[in-house]
Amino acid sequence: MKKRDQLEGLQVLLADTYREIISTMDLDDPNAAVLNGARQFLKDNNVISLTEESSPLGKLADVLPFNDPPEVQEAVRQSK
Repeated sequence: MKKRDQLEGLQVLLADTYREIISTMDLDDPNAAVLNGARQFLKDNNVISLTEESSPLGKLADVLPFNDPPEVQEAVRQSK
């Protein structure tokens, strides 16, 4: 098995593991370490989400005290 295939397999396993843990997590007492790990995993893999302003993610983004990086601003501009 090539190294690239091994790395892709590991990435899929990690993503599936985070998804499974988070989907079964007690939302009244979420595990901050798991959520932060998943957030960092997405960030490290350049995963971004474009949201509508009225969606829950859009509402959250509206109250955060920072601006999107230029590449995200451009993606949002192009999606309109």
